[in-house]
Amino acid sequence: MKSRSQTPLSALIFVAALAANSNANAAKPAASAPPAAAAKNAFQDDYLKLLDDVEKKLLSLEEATPQDKFKWRPAAGVRSISEAYLHVAFGNYTFTKIITGKEPPADSGYAMGHDKWDLQTTDKAAIKKILEKSFDHVRAAVKAMPDADLDKKVSFFGHDMSARAVLMALNGHQNEHLGQSIAYARANNVTPPWSKG
Repeated sequence: MKSRSQTPLSALIFVAALAANSNANAAKPAASAPPAAAAKNAFQDDYLKLLDDVEKKLLSLEEATPQDKFKWRPAAGVRSISEAYLHVAFGNYTFTKIITGKEPPADSGYAMGHDKWDLQTTDKAAIKKILEKSFDHVRAAVKAMPDADLDKKVSFFGHDMSARAVLMALNGHQNEHLGQSIAYARANNVTPPWSKG
């Protein structure tokens, strides 16, 4: 057996480094969890970004579509261009009503009902205002929603769902009809503005 004086210097350095590393790791404080405040309204913030994106695309596509195409429909019994845009606005009010339990503003025209809503106008400028107002309504409702309300159960067309799930369904509805409107636009030789170049 070798005495301490006969142990190679490299082995002593290795053992000393190992001990130092062990002590350094033991002295490190445990990683702290992020403050709860940082996570507050995280869902709402993310949701509003998605809302802004789909609104921007719908409005820019609506603006790019010539007025004389707003009555165009791909086949009988299928929504026209104007009806598809108006349907998005109606959905914005309907889903928000389900989540909040509050009626849409009286001046929204929502009281006219689904059977009349999609047929109310084919005027491009009027439809743009209706869309903008409906998106503003959703945005205000989401901004005012406390975190606890996201887990609140609501009846969604006969299904019990959380308010969070209904908001996700609303985003899906908006994007479904954005896709429909893109197909309608392409069929009429209108290129979505964000696709140019």
